[in-house]
Amino acid sequence: MKTKLNAVVMTLLLIACDQSGLAEEKGASQKSRPTSSWAERVNLDDLVPYTRPPAAWSDRHSDIAITWTDPQASGLQRLGTMIGWGGVKITDNLLSWAASENGKELPLEFKRRNYRPDKVIETDEADDLVLTVTAAFPVRDTVAVQFEVVNRRAAARTIVIRFDYPGKGVRPDWKGPFPPGLFVSLENEPEGSWSTLYEHLEHGRNFTWVKDYVAGMTDRTTLEMACLADLSPRTLRLAPQGKTEFTVVMAMGRTRGRAREAYEETLQEDRAGWTPMAETRRIRRPLRNAPELAPKYRGDPKYERLYAHAITGLNSLFIRGEGGYTGSTRVPYDTKHGIAIPTFWAVAFSSTGAREFDPALGQEAITNFVDNASPRGALPGTLADTHRAGEGQAPIMTWAAWKVYQSSRDKAWLRSVYPGLAGHIEFWFKYHASPRGLAQFFNAGQIADDDARFDPVYGRRLHNEPLSGFESPDLNALLTKEMRCLARMADELGKPEEAARWNERAARHGKLVVDTFYFPDDAMFFDVREGTREKFSGVKNPHMFLPLWAAAPLPESEVRRVVENHMLNPDEFYRELPFPSLSYDNPQYDPKGYWRGRIWPPIVYWMTQTLWRTGYHKEAELTADRLLNLLQTTPWIMENYQSAPLPPGVLSDRDSQPEYDWCQATVIELLLERYKEAEP
Repeated sequence: MKTKLNAVVMTLLLIACDQSGLAEEKGASQKSRPTSSWAERVNLDDLVPYTRPPAAWSDRHSDIAITWTDPQASGLQRLGTMIGWGGVKITDNLLSWAASENGKELPLEFKRRNYRPDKVIETDEADDLVLTVTAAFPVRDTVAVQFEVVNRRAAARTIVIRFDYPGKGVRPDWKGPFPPGLFVSLENEPEGSWSTLYEHLEHGRNFTWVKDYVAGMTDRTTLEMACLADLSPRTLRLAPQGKTEFTVVMAMGRTRGRAREAYEETLQEDRAGWTPMAETRRIRRPLRNAPELAPKYRGDPKYERLYAHAITGLNSLFIRGEGGYTGSTRVPYDTKHGIAIPTFWAVAFSSTGAREFDPALGQEAITNFVDNASPRGALPGTLADTHRAGEGQAPIMTWAAWKVYQSSRDKAWLRSVYPGLAGHIEFWFKYHASPRGLAQFFNAGQIADDDARFDPVYGRRLHNEPLSGFESPDLNALLTKEMRCLARMADELGKPEEAARWNERAARHGKLVVDTFYFPDDAMFFDVREGTREKFSGVKNPHMFLPLWAAAPLPESEVRRVVENHMLNPDEFYRELPFPSLSYDNPQYDPKGYWRGRIWPPIVYWMTQTLWRTGYHKEAELTADRLLNLLQTTPWIMENYQSAPLPPGVLSDRDSQPEYDWCQATVIELLLERYKEAEP
């Protein structure tokens, strides 16, 4: 029977547990640092809800991630892996627990969970017993779970903690071929160890836009997931008002040997005194490495948390390879489930964000794409450790590489990637250009999937299908920018003649962009039918402004007409929800349409850069603020956003992936106001 005093004690304890993550940090921080930077003071409690598989929790560049699909239930729930394409669910119940006393199970009740990037803390309660369960990644692909058990009674107690996990009680005595999805225990390993097979998913021969050149592991190849863990019951003797702690380790790997290496390394860390606070100190390292926020946002806890959210989220998406196409290096996955694979565009843009806190991440990612060029010199469209596919997307990798180099100043790295980046540009002009020298999209997946501008190709809406018959200002503007970046690289590498050639080509191509795609009567750039000056679709979208972003040689008076008649026109693009992917005045505009009305943060960032570089500074700052406001309307940083307000109480919509890598990079660049800096 609970006394009133015990009830008060329990209430106070729960309040203390709620603040445990922040309080523990503050104590350690005050002991070690006399002053506090934003990186030390920013509150990481409940930074991101890890409740949807694309936004799953992972750390240390692991290729496994955990999702709490039932936030009100106890335990470590859905385990997934990012090996291959799309993300694969391994189990819905990675680890759960129960407590008993004198042979009777206690009514353990879930109270709350604190989602932090360094650790996830759960509080459970039963009969004057409080469990604080803290999960963290002490080693890659390994989860350590610390149990703190507190006895609030004035009498000693003996408590037994038992675990449930995949494969429990299932002997490895199958008959015939081992079926994917079966979990079995492991012979000669601790109780709690298990193994299963899952099917690898391919993004290659089965996807039109990347199927032209594919190498690597095929679809539905079976792979093993092995886990080593000691999950035998724990018997705990608790003194009156006493507490005790213990830690269980779950080390996973594609083979038992890899799992064993991680398991033994973690046990060694545990014997040396590891606690979850070690991960808190480590997770703040990239925050300390990042520049201070722009003065406009500095010191505001709202923006400090958003900055920390974007940095820790993007960092966790850089997945380390296991000896395949990415070796043992890291490359960013778009998300952790659904669109879970490194894609050309997202990798390039994400590298510009990652360079702010760890330039090595951007270097490794870009190197991976350069090292996996096709025989024609094209960089992959998608690239995973298990396979590479396709021949790129709209070219921005050289622009990204130049940004990364400006942070790292690693000339040896620049020298290593320069030839491959140049080869990718030559690929476009040699294999996908019209007779007059204008590059052409050859698949919708290279720029904007179902964009309305492509409808005339087949007389209908299309998705990631082959394209032909037209030439585009955005693609050729991007190539102009890429050649200017190559000129900067060549100059930096002591190749003045190559630099001059790239600059000359860029100038010539920029003029061709203006002469071909600019329509003075409309003050607008448009796609044209191949070999003509005839408009192809007449569609207006933000991509049509990329010639201004790339500084195409349009007279200043005409630049002003484009900006004022279109970019700043509220009937077309300039509203509180800025720059939809199809102009507001288009009959096919749909605020929910993927590339037919949704807002894509990286594209809006480029529009912000464009406004700034063309002299519209006030409008650029307003666009940046509007985009930052939009990015904070959901608990996750989304792939894209509807260009009409969501209904009250709706946090996000299922047609947009949460915790998307290039959008996290967008947040970082906005908060640093990088859009105000000079561009090649």
